[in-house]
Amino acid sequence: IDILAFKRMVGSELSGINTYVLETTLSSQRRLLNSFTEGMSSVLPIELLSIFSGEQLRDIFCGNADIDVELLRKVVEYDGYTEDDTVITHFWDVLREMTTSERKLFLQFVWARNRLPLKESDFDAPFKIQKDNKTVGSEEDYPLPSASTCFFSLSLPEYPDKEVLKQKLIFAIENVTTMESDYVTNDVEISEGWRGL
Repeated sequence: IDILAFKRMVGSELSGINTYVLETTLSSQRRLLNSFTEGMSSVLPIELLSIFSGEQLRDIFCGNADIDVELLRKVVEYDGYTEDDTVITHFWDVLREMTTSERKLFLQFVWARNRLPLKESDFDAPFKIQKDNKTVGSEEDYPLPSASTCFFSLSLPEYPDKEVLKQKLIFAIENVTTMESDYVTNDVEISEGWRGL
């Protein structure tokens, strides 16, 4: 990393930063950053990176941080349902009404990722919504939706209305054990650590 070039690039933003601290920090990271640059240059000419902003590069490499429900809808396949079924209409409405953090939890639940690719052609497989035909014991006893992260699929029971679907889906995405943690299901358990077992 060329420290002088970095200073020129950042310009006036450095006015309040101690130059010694900046040089020390960049120098300590130089080996790491040079290795990253060397690896990137074996795949892509480094000169091309300058045409993108930092945000654009992040989105290209990491995916879009905002969950685009319409993009997800473009790559869906239905099994046992059609796009016009009431439960499917309610599902998309509920997903649109979710906060960004809830949508990320939903993606983590169905795909073990929290970001979508930037465009339709970047998906490796379609998102699949399957009809879950579990029998319902009573009016109040609807099963939770389930997911298969390896196959990017959601098994969705035919809920009677939007509120039941929302309640069950939110409960599932907030309480399910993820692939990254076999037993941790919420922030309280994380903060308690092994003492909470």
